[in-house]
Amino acid sequence: MLFFYYIIFLVLFGIIFRPITTLIHELGHGIPGLIYTNKKVTLYLGSYGDPNESFKISIGRLEVFFNKKLLNWKIGLCVLEQKELEINKQIIFCLMGPIASLILSFVLTYFIFFENFSDDIKIILFLFNISTYYDFFVNIIPSSNPIELYNGSTVYNDGKRIKELLILKKMPKEYNIGAKFYNNKEFDLAAISFEKAINSGFRKDFVYQILINSYIQIKDYEKASLYMKEFNQIFKGKFNSNDYSYSGLIKSHYGRHEEALKDYDKAIKMNPNNYYAINNRGYTYNLLEKYEKAIEDFNRAMTIETDFAYALNNRGFSKIKLGLKEDGLKDLEKSMTIDGTNSYCYLNFGIYYYENEQYIKALEYFNKAKELDGKTYMLDYYLDNVNIKLTI
Repeated sequence: MLFFYYIIFLVLFGIIFRPITTLIHELGHGIPGLIYTNKKVTLYLGSYGDPNESFKISIGRLEVFFNKKLLNWKIGLCVLEQKELEINKQIIFCLMGPIASLILSFVLTYFIFFENFSDDIKIILFLFNISTYYDFFVNIIPSSNPIELYNGSTVYNDGKRIKELLILKKMPKEYNIGAKFYNNKEFDLAAISFEKAINSGFRKDFVYQILINSYIQIKDYEKASLYMKEFNQIFKGKFNSNDYSYSGLIKSHYGRHEEALKDYDKAIKMNPNNYYAINNRGYTYNLLEKYEKAIEDFNRAMTIETDFAYALNNRGFSKIKLGLKEDGLKDLEKSMTIDGTNSYCYLNFGIYYYENEQYIKALEYFNKAKELDGKTYMLDYYLDNVNIKLTI
């Protein structure tokens, strides 16, 4: 008899209770999402953002994807089409999911203890209540374990996000302004705001890290180097994998390639999956004309991130320099389909045509690279050379 009840519990819990409580939880996020924005709100029941193998229901601006496999409904996700939202509203948006679960658990608790239901009904309600309490606690307690979404990005549970938002709320306005610019890839404006935050006394490690990367993105290596030295003095011994990668990139820019390689080695040792550090080490090997070693790194980076445009582009250059011009061209063409705005890809196309003595075609690509980013490394050297060839 006990075994029978155990089976009933598993069936009810897995097929009925979990789907219902997951739906209630995600609706808890979705309703404030509809109130606070004027754009679409999407709920996923049974996946972390995968619309495949699901049937869709749309009600106004709310759309819900129900995974066809009911047993998958132990997980869910709410996505807002409108990304910009005030911090207070973000906190409420995150908080309302667990609160919806908690309200449902209070209602069920009332029925269990204060309504005159049969014992069998109360047992069912009790089992139902276990699921609601589970949803509440597993989401409200901050967890450092990332949740991988269908698109490959990661997020954290509601408790962790609320904690981060509360910290963010206490930060100076200069930092919050800079973060918005940074997320919009307006790195020059982001750098100005982060500098103001530091100068106001907000000298946190993560502010230095994001400021240094902002200057690297706009290729202001002088400022990046200045703040890297300051960061190292204040937080000595606290470098992470990305910090060593940034340090290597700055040193490589100033021609200190052997020192850069040591930093990349440290970055990769700390995080063997840091494909940016692996790619940058390969790029430095290219600068040292060690093309075979460079290709090893680019191949390794692409085993971690398959469609990594930078690694493809850099590998194409390595192959061209090794005389494998057509193989190199294929890498460049694939890189271009992934990211057509990379000035280095146009530079390397130009080098391909330059190596094949098609100087007019090479000049077209060099000029395009110049148009995209006038600070592209070695671009002026190749422009001068191709113009000399064309003059001759």
